[in-house]
Amino acid sequence: MERIITTCALDCPDNCGMIAKVQDGRLLRLEANPDQPYTRGFLCKKGYRYPRRVYSPNRIDHPLKRTDRGWERITWEEALDTIAEKIRHFSTTYGSGSIMHYQRSSSWGATKQLVRRFFNLLGGVTTHNGSLCAGSVMAAQGADMGARLGNDPEDLVNSRNILIWGRDPFKSSIHLVPILKEARKRGARIVLIDPIRTDTASIADEHIAPRPGTDGFMAVGMARHILDANLHDERFIGRHTQGFEEYLSMIKAFSLDDIAEKCDVERSRIEALARTYAGEKPSAVLLGWGINKWEQSPEMIRLIDALGALTGNIGAAGGGVNHGFLTKRHFDPSVMATSAASFKREIPEPLLGQGILDAEDPPIKMIWINGTNPAVSCPNSGKVARALQSLDFVVVVDHFMTDTANLAHLFLPTTTFLEEEDIVVSWGHNWIGPVNKAIEPLGESRSDLRIVQELAVKVGLGHDMEGTPREWLKRIFQPMEKAGLSVEEVMRAPRRCPVAPMVAFEDKKFKTASGKFEFITSFYKERQSNFPYHLLSCLAKDWLNSLILEEEHPAIPIVFVHPDTAKRSGIQHQSKALLKSEVGELTVEARVTEKTRDDTLLIHHGTWIKKGGGVNQLTEDLISTSGKMAAYFSTKASIVPLEP
Repeated sequence: MERIITTCALDCPDNCGMIAKVQDGRLLRLEANPDQPYTRGFLCKKGYRYPRRVYSPNRIDHPLKRTDRGWERITWEEALDTIAEKIRHFSTTYGSGSIMHYQRSSSWGATKQLVRRFFNLLGGVTTHNGSLCAGSVMAAQGADMGARLGNDPEDLVNSRNILIWGRDPFKSSIHLVPILKEARKRGARIVLIDPIRTDTASIADEHIAPRPGTDGFMAVGMARHILDANLHDERFIGRHTQGFEEYLSMIKAFSLDDIAEKCDVERSRIEALARTYAGEKPSAVLLGWGINKWEQSPEMIRLIDALGALTGNIGAAGGGVNHGFLTKRHFDPSVMATSAASFKREIPEPLLGQGILDAEDPPIKMIWINGTNPAVSCPNSGKVARALQSLDFVVVVDHFMTDTANLAHLFLPTTTFLEEEDIVVSWGHNWIGPVNKAIEPLGESRSDLRIVQELAVKVGLGHDMEGTPREWLKRIFQPMEKAGLSVEEVMRAPRRCPVAPMVAFEDKKFKTASGKFEFITSFYKERQSNFPYHLLSCLAKDWLNSLILEEEHPAIPIVFVHPDTAKRSGIQHQSKALLKSEVGELTVEARVTEKTRDDTLLIHHGTWIKKGGGVNQLTEDLISTSGKMAAYFSTKASIVPLEP
């Protein structure tokens, strides 16, 4: 039996170190790599089950063409010749901007960036900007500190207080849980701030459930009490911040009683939390993805960041307002060949469907989609589907016939990370992981790199794309190698990032224009809706985003409803109900639980439309005030019972 060191490349902050056990060329199982210091000891459920994805009977391992008779198997030669002909036709007729490339991060392998290089070499195509994941927090912390950069997760053991704000590590970052437990064992107090009583509440000393979307008000309430009780850090504020007086004037417009009413949290609890956070330092904040998915998320996050600056908890061991890390600090940007792109047009991801439909001069005629499933994952996914259906030519690169792939003209089968050589830089910890090929590609599957390399030959760009994966990794990671860490070292075993600090901004030198922490100085307006309930579409425990095997797909989407809401709406436990929003509706099964608030409906995202799911048929295509983040949680909904 072979034992191959690799790293989970999925879109997850943990990016677990793995050992692939292989016999006679077949993957038998995946185990945790004991030599990966952050994720050692165990994998998540999804990691252990990943071999089922590799060998699923529904995985497609050969190119397909959609015809009037349905899908037909074709050769790679025919597929690539067809695509090359379409590229030449649309580029000549309308310009290269009539082609769109839409790529997200279902794999965090570094070589996936080379697909973008190919489209830049074409002269530039329509691409996308913004985010479906972390745009708000990047914009917010970019404004406050110059970058989204937190303390190392292992620094949490030095904290006396930890506020887990809008995050559920049991689902989103399971390897934080042992660190949090160790911190608690050493005396740290843990507070979960979340409208939902998630599994993370089991390791918290207190759970505070504010009204959804009022987190910014709660941060202002804490700040007011910190200042009133003289618990702020005058030295830090005076030396290392800018805009404090304007910030102070802004928050003084709110009374603590009004804030408590707005948040639906007792004033005494807000005051107690403020005293503990500011008075028993060091205190850390762990920001999550729940806080990141509102139109006003950037302001909400900036108001939470302000608590860290107000109390001197930023740049301190055991402190920080922490979310993620800069993954591309290791990459050589010249590899992307952006200088070759004379055309540039970007569509904000949250507005993908509308952006495609509205595009003119030139109109979008063709799209290449890899590493994503926008017909399920994007807001207002019904509009996204209509936009894709309006195009002349759609290419989808994937493992399975997803809802997006169903809309394609050509389907190209790609490899999983277990069939590739690559490197993964995590955005949730500071370890760089090797991706060593464990098995040969199944059937006719080809890596994204090989696909665009062979297509490049067809369109006269072969020389600019040639190179083995290892050669490209050496080029991509030149900054890492200059910092003293070679690709060869990483491929042998996980290595810690050579430039990552344990404590972010320990020198109090921020990456802002002023070099200081910059306080937020203006508040936000809340969005009004005619629908009664907040619709929170959160991560599921059993699958990641829309990576669900069809054979394991739930029979019907489940919505979790508070008993008072169920009674008010005439909903019975485990009965069918209809969710409605401004843009769509969805049939669900209702589960009555006290873990939600009575103004909130909780549903897991990622289920497939063709299997009866697809919560993003309900979410409006709304965008955050900065960062161009999809404002999924700003959608509200109604729920009514369905006749049995």
